[in-house]
Amino acid sequence: MSHANAQTPPAAPADLAASALPPEPSAAALLSAEPHAGDPIAAATPALGTRAAAFDIGSNSVKLLIGEALPPGAVTSGMPQGGEWKVVAEESIGTRLAEDLIHCGVLKQEAMDRTYDALARLLSIAEANGATRRAAVATSAVRDSSNRKAFLKRASEVLGCQVRLLSGDEEAETTYLGVASDPHWHPRGLFMTEIGGGSAQWVQGSTLGIEQKLSLPLGAVRLRERFIEHHPVGQEGLQRLLGTLHAQLQPALAYYTLGDRLFVGTGGVATTLAAIDLSLDTYDPSKTDHFVMTRHELASHLDRLSSLTMDQLRRVPGLPLKRTDLIIPGGAVLYVTMEIIGAHSVTASVRGLRYGLMRQLLGPVTTPDTAAQGAAP
Repeated sequence: MSHANAQTPPAAPADLAASALPPEPSAAALLSAEPHAGDPIAAATPALGTRAAAFDIGSNSVKLLIGEALPPGAVTSGMPQGGEWKVVAEESIGTRLAEDLIHCGVLKQEAMDRTYDALARLLSIAEANGATRRAAVATSAVRDSSNRKAFLKRASEVLGCQVRLLSGDEEAETTYLGVASDPHWHPRGLFMTEIGGGSAQWVQGSTLGIEQKLSLPLGAVRLRERFIEHHPVGQEGLQRLLGTLHAQLQPALAYYTLGDRLFVGTGGVATTLAAIDLSLDTYDPSKTDHFVMTRHELASHLDRLSSLTMDQLRRVPGLPLKRTDLIIPGGAVLYVTMEIIGAHSVTASVRGLRYGLMRQLLGPVTTPDTAAQGAAP
């Protein structure tokens, strides 16, 4: 990968952040789309043994995390005691809710039906595991759609609880909350990026909390539909994507500083790249969690992946079928971020938005060994 080409954007790339989609709703619109009454997150402190289910309705997949409240002092992670919990089960189902959203501005009926079916399957898993508390959130795809109210209404009916529509800032904050719950990082500050299907989030934090946060419509599904017309993508296609992203992110991250913070990548893009580097035939979150990849190694992966046909991509060890067409645009966002902030390496985290939700449901701390039970990316 040519560093110079990645640094110098093409002459006239279109502004991705200003794509022709319905504007992100205001705070008032978010509240009217789904009331917060009865929100389990606001409920009293859970009793010992209480199990809760967190549902994350993303642009590319729906994720479930089931947690169980532990007694104070049960966690020996060196973190503050009180409200600890452990992971019981995790599951992820690909739905492509954001399919064609960039072109039509609405959630397609087929995509919504896939998501409703996935929610029903995940709800049955939560009920079988005795989860009595539930929290569900929707993110970028639903935010950007003009038919979001109808989707939220039906999704809430399927789950039997209100599905909250998060703003971009709330998505960034909750994701960071989940990543920062990992005692592995402490006491170091984090610079986190999460690349979803519809949007990507950046958070600069310290040991005291969040310092700056940003959410942009630069998710892997959106970028794939905008830039990836065929496979192999080729060097020309890759450099066009990198250049456009650089033009978008350079001013957006101009006031962000890596400093002595650890750069952490969460979400399917980061963990899948770790799995590819490890050539995992079967996804193993105990191996991808905390895996470190250098910027040079990431560049090499992008070069190689961009030279492969779709059939060849489907045979890459560590690359799940549901992400074969998303790993190049997602990896490009990660690479350009690393260039701009000067990060020489990225550490993968299996924790994310659903962990932030669970932290709100059951408490601030999870056991350090439970990340190994995570679902496939």
